[in-house]
This record gives sequence, structure tokens and C-alpha cells, in this order.
Amino acid sequence: MKYKTKKSTLKVSAITLLAIDLLFYLLVLNNLYVFSSSVSIYFLVFVIHFVYLYLVLITVSRTKASKVFWGVIGPFFLAPIAIVGWFIFFYNDKVDYYYLSSPNSTQKLIIGYSNWSLGETNHYYDFYRQTGFPLVKKRLNHESLHVMTRNTDMSDLNVLGAHDAQWENEKAVTFTSPYLNKEVTLNLK
Repeated sequence: MKYKTKKSTLKVSAITLLAIDLLFYLLVLNNLYVFSSSVSIYFLVFVIHFVYLYLVLITVSRTKASKVFWGVIGPFFLAPIAIVGWFIFFYNDKVDYYYLSSPNSTQKLIIGYSNWSLGETNHYYDFYRQTGFPLVKKRLNHESLHVMTRNTDMSDLNVLGAHDAQWENEKAVTFTSPYLNKEVTLNLK
């Protein structure tokens, strides 16, 4: 009886994890992303998946010896997979976020920015707006805005011109800098 209770708990947990994965997938299809500046929600879900797999290895084992074996050896099997997954999904350039409020504070534009350098510096920008849900943001651009600079010590936000952004009717923002002139419209639909 005890084994069936654990097994049904694992099934419910598996269905819950699949539902969370499906929710994130459907959100991305609609250009909606879940993030917070303090904690990475995607990384947290990634870790929960591996903890779940570890618990499954121990719970599904029938004998006490196999439970001990998987309890001790399981992390050595799962750790390389988790590390490779971490490198593939999370070790890219760390994205920082800058929140830009409109003059009347009715709108907020969130700028996700990162860069990498190999001789010249490549700056990448994504633009988001807040939705009705606290951690869910709507991505406004389909492809990242890419700006390449050479021999400059300007920060990513200065290359974009984020500190001198001009708002138009609380619906559009124009970024002007020596490197670009870009208008971002907040789709309020």
C-alpha cells in the first residue's frame, strides 16, 4: 500500500511538471515570458525537474540495496546531465533588465540587455511590457535588436540611449544614440 501511495504521488508530480512545462511553452508561443529580476523562474523549474528525477530513481527501486545504490550513485548520474543542461540553457550571456517608466508613469518598458565581445562588442536588446500578471512580460520585438560597437567604453544602456529616451504619447519610446535611432511601440492590445 505504501508503494502505491508513493507511486501515485509521483504520477501527480509528473503531471504537474508537464503542465508547468506546457504552460511555459504556450506562453512563449504568444511572446509572453516569465521572469523576475531577483530569481530565475526557468532555472528554478529546471532544478525541480532534476530533484524529481532523483526522487523517482529512489522511489521506483524495489529493494533496499537498489534504493541505497540510487540514493548514493544517482547524483553522479544526474549531475553531468544537469551541468550540461545548465550550460546549454542558462550559461549564455547573463541578461540584465532596465525598467523605463513613461513621463506620466502609466506605462513601463522593460529592456533586457546583454553583450559579448570578441574584438568588437555585440550588444543585444529585447523590449518587454508588463502584462496583467506580475511576473509575465510581453515581448515587443520578434528578434533581438543588435548593435555592434568597436573601441568604446560605453555601457549597454548608453549605446542604446536608454537614459535619454523620448516618450511619445505614452505609447512609443524613441532611443537615440551615436549608434542607432530606434522607436519601440508599446502594443497596448
